[in-house]
Amino acid sequence: MASGLKAHGPSVDTEMVSSPSRARYLVGVLILLMACWLPSALAGGETNLPPLALALPGIYAALRLGAGAALAAAVTAGVVAGPLTPAAIDPFEAQSAGEWLFRTAFFVIIALGAHRYARRLQRETDRHHAQARTDPLTGMANRTMLDERLATAVRRADRSGHAVALAYLDLDDFKVVNDTLGHAAGDELLTAVAERLRGCARAADLVARQGGDEFLFLLNDLTPGHSAPVAQALFDRVQIALDAPFAIAGAELLIGASMGVSVFPDDAPTAGALRQHADTAMYRAKESGSTWAPYEASATAPTARLTLAARLRRAVRDDELVLHYQPVVRLTDGCIMGVEALVRWRREDGTLVNPGDFIGVAEQTGVIDAVGDWVLEELCRQARVWGDAGLHPKCGINVSPRQLRRAAFAERFAGRIRDHGLDPQRFVVELTESAWTLDAERTLPVLHALRATGVLLALDDFGAGYSSLARLLELPVDVIKVDRSLLAGVPERVAAVAVFEAIRGLAKACGCDVVAEGVETAEQLVLLERLGCQLGQGYGIARPADATVTTERLRAGLEPGRRQAPAAALR
Repeated sequence: MASGLKAHGPSVDTEMVSSPSRARYLVGVLILLMACWLPSALAGGETNLPPLALALPGIYAALRLGAGAALAAAVTAGVVAGPLTPAAIDPFEAQSAGEWLFRTAFFVIIALGAHRYARRLQRETDRHHAQARTDPLTGMANRTMLDERLATAVRRADRSGHAVALAYLDLDDFKVVNDTLGHAAGDELLTAVAERLRGCARAADLVARQGGDEFLFLLNDLTPGHSAPVAQALFDRVQIALDAPFAIAGAELLIGASMGVSVFPDDAPTAGALRQHADTAMYRAKESGSTWAPYEASATAPTARLTLAARLRRAVRDDELVLHYQPVVRLTDGCIMGVEALVRWRREDGTLVNPGDFIGVAEQTGVIDAVGDWVLEELCRQARVWGDAGLHPKCGINVSPRQLRRAAFAERFAGRIRDHGLDPQRFVVELTESAWTLDAERTLPVLHALRATGVLLALDDFGAGYSSLARLLELPVDVIKVDRSLLAGVPERVAAVAVFEAIRGLAKACGCDVVAEGVETAEQLVLLERLGCQLGQGYGIARPADATVTTERLRAGLEPGRRQAPAAALR
């Protein structure tokens, strides 16, 4: 088996005992023979002290040396207890042949019985030991065995000058399978994946399941400085193995994977650091979208991620988060039609941390739920303040895929808005295409439920990824926000202008407004007006600002007639 998974624990068979240990056990048997025979000989023969203790050397040999040694010890004990032990000291009366032969047979039966019992006990011990070190679902090595083998491999590599690599593999979007098809289907998929991964490893390597959808490859005896090509070749084999679809629960599934690699001694001085750095590299591969990444010392370590997550959770509790607002303006006259709420983290020293530095960690660790709740509560509070002042801009709020998977999200979202006495139509939920395509069957009903409460929906960063026009028809969207990448370099980029015009036509056909994101130059503004795009957002129009500055902008940027009544929909 490529994973190197074998029976574990000592065996009573003689071939499993090393030569030095065998010699020691043989000496022990001889000493035990003498110790058990001498008292009966000195006490006056078997009449005064029958030498039944001579069964002990056979039992000892059965436990330590196996069946052959046990039989030899039992026969030797029978000889010692017969011809070498008289019936009595005075006179030196010999035992009858039948008596000592009977005693020899008794010793043999005891010795062989002890051997059989020892084998049975050892098999049971081996089974429990193997279960403790084997993943019950896939039959692979588990974390316990991996840690043992990893520590041994690092010690051996340290002595020999070789290198050891640890590859940390995580399946992409496995949770979607569990949530959509059920845990039984998820287990079936993991078993099928494990079987394919076994075939990717070399005979000398170990494949282990860490737990969940995480697998590890321990690559032994590598040449220093040449471990990266070996790891890359491994990942290439993994990709080929996972390319074929899996038939699970009546569905065809395509599963991708991300892998990070760390090498001893280049990246880590110990086995524990090697594991930690491989985990870090794997997360870097996921975040970068490269699917495979070696460890880099500059990458954020798992402990640092957890520390940041704990500090972020404390920041929510201690009200260290703040909202900044970026206007969405009507390009024809500069009227502010709405604002997008953007969270910032104000640390104790007063410095502001941009969301790009902590939102990813919040997503990975689950803190995004608490952050999202805080953002909605603060946005509702500020919207009420603006409403009381006669200002009624649309309020955009970004929602993560994790939030959309929470039970009754739409009802609680709309309920929080109503608790503040606000109109749900003033709020625009902004989500990226991946946020709903990742688990469309589960997410689409939530989006329809949000729309039913009166909340508007905006598709953010459209055109940044693999935008599906067919999927767009399924989404109950009101606004399409065109990604800033399409405006970069225009008007010189003729193709980008054509794509933007096509998106505008598509949005018009779907009954959606279009917001051009990333507007930074006067040339872009002129082009957008010429193309008939009415709404824009970007640093060239207004940078995000806190509530005080945004309030002044709203007072200056809204037409007097619009200050006393709720603003119309963006379109």
